[in-house]
Amino acid sequence: MTPIGTELDDLVLKRIQEAYLARKIRKTKDCLNDMDKAELFEADVEKVMMDADSIEKAMPATSERASHPDNTHYVIHGTSTKGVVVYCKVCSNYHPQTGAFIEWKLTSFTHK
Repeated sequence: MTPIGTELDDLVLKRIQEAYLARKIRKTKDCLNDMDKAELFEADVEKVMMDADSIEKAMPATSERASHPDNTHYVIHGTSTKGVVVYCKVCSNYHPQTGAFIEWKLTSFTHK
């Protein structure tokens, strides 16, 4: 994983935090399964998202159903409400044909 770059780090993290506060980040089924297995809850997601002061670009994101070259996975590290080290992956999601931004998805949230 690589840092995005100081200026972009802050911008991307701020956008993700704003989307989280507005309840506009959708959790995937895989993420919900991760959380269930790791016994993590929404309070843990909120703590990690809102306490974050850095973000990393993990990789371009692709899927068979919705692929666009601007889709990207970002990783946010933090600690749960119980003090366990965790991380989450948040993916930007763009429309495959138009390239319009659709939403942020929380694709993974689990122990590190």
